[in-house]
Amino acid sequence: MKRAQGIVFNKRIIAIMLTLLHIAIVLYITLIDRIPGERRHMLTPFWEIRNVINGTERSFYIGQIIGNLLMLVPTGFLLPTIFTTIFKCKKIRWYHVASTALLFSLFIEITQYITGRGLMEFDDVFNNTVGCLLGYAVYLIIRRRINNRK
Repeated sequence: MKRAQGIVFNKRIIAIMLTLLHIAIVLYITLIDRIPGERRHMLTPFWEIRNVINGTERSFYIGQIIGNLLMLVPTGFLLPTIFTTIFKCKKIRWYHVASTALLFSLFIEITQYITGRGLMEFDDVFNNTVGCLLGYAVYLIIRRRINNRK
């Protein structure tokens, strides 16, 4: 019994540490590692995608879109892990993950605007949320495979 408790305790510690590390990395990339400037915003939905389609700095905007999609993929994987391991929730739904990603991304974008440390934009919030849901899909696939082996 002690061995099983030790394994669960270790999973909790690892999940917490990975989550804190991920949050620190995201905050560093989006806020801390930026030089304050003037407040800027672009709230026109999907303007980056339009630039890709129109060929305007295509490779730059593709990089921006992919970067924002990938940035919160770990959140989508870690969030249900934290809730099921630490808080003993039976299941976390996609809308819990999406709303958490949306709020986290809004926090980053609003903070970027207030501090002048980046461009506050709708596209980042959207892409971060979709990326988080991709991470959640990976979590579900892995969880299903683990449960099928049992």
